[in-house]
Amino acid sequence: MKTSSPVYFLPFAALMLGSGAAQAIPVSTLTGERPLVIAHRGASGYLPEESVQAYQLAIKMGADYIEGDVYLTADGKAVMLHDGALNATTNVVSYAAAHPEIAALRSENGTYDVRKFTLAQLEQLSVTCRSAAGYCTDTTYFNPATAYSFTSFSTFLDLAYNHYLDTGIAVGVFPEAKQTGLGVAEAILAGLTDAKYNGYFTTTGRALTQSFNAEQVQYLNANSSIPVSYLGICPTTAEAAAAVAAVADGIGPSSRQLSEACVTAAHNAGLTVMPYTYLNDPASYQDAYNLGVDGVFTNYPDTAAAVRDEVFGPATPVPEPHSLALLGLGIAGIAALKKRKQA
Repeated sequence: MKTSSPVYFLPFAALMLGSGAAQAIPVSTLTGERPLVIAHRGASGYLPEESVQAYQLAIKMGADYIEGDVYLTADGKAVMLHDGALNATTNVVSYAAAHPEIAALRSENGTYDVRKFTLAQLEQLSVTCRSAAGYCTDTTYFNPATAYSFTSFSTFLDLAYNHYLDTGIAVGVFPEAKQTGLGVAEAILAGLTDAKYNGYFTTTGRALTQSFNAEQVQYLNANSSIPVSYLGICPTTAEAAAAVAAVADGIGPSSRQLSEACVTAAHNAGLTVMPYTYLNDPASYQDAYNLGVDGVFTNYPDTAAAVRDEVFGPATPVPEPHSLALLGLGIAGIAALKKRKQA
């Protein structure tokens, strides 16, 4: 273990105290740092979404955060899955053909609902590529002979935490409460606050949460100092942005919703802006960065990072973060702002 004491990470190293680091254009994010690269369901443009391997590849590609959707199983375990049905992203149909106990879980409409499965049953399945543009579109890293592994929420957190313990490089997590109801929000907070992580996700700015659901957003905001984003909205007036800021710390609009008016209103209200979902079109990242977004959800974290370097210039290296007595910047700073707001 590198350290068990609270530390403040500088994930993109765009700012150093007193460094005056040169950049290609001024950074107009809320914190003044370069925008985050958020790996949407892992490196899902290359490997099956939300698989262990997709998350591992995203980390190797330099993602600042790994993102994923959370459901609860029949035995109350939190797992990473975008769809409530397993049909589109796992081998459940073919697996059930040879396993009657799995076939018995099939719904009348032919789908297999994750909420009917135990975690142990899910872990018998392989994760497969979604048949949709932007998912496994680039087969550079894909191996059809590989059984891509299902990811529990605990494993998802372990991937980020253990990477820091092994390398000293901090990668954050950005779970979304996908299933309806407050149970999944409770499970997310329980995982992030688990004592085995020694405060990595709660005191260092290495966790963000999100939801499309107003009730879940309000719950996450009221019950944790971890910043929460309200998804699917993009307020363009001061009044609308202030209403969002009363219950959230950021917004996650779709790329189609994104506008200069939205970014300006959100930033003026103290909200981060992190739109979704960007594919493999470099121009789309440049447009978003030029608007001042605080991060992008991307299926191609390597592309997002490369364009970020082109727009702002390469990151300036900083010494090991746990060796410095520095103020928390970036998302760690946003977390600190939230704590002061709640005090």
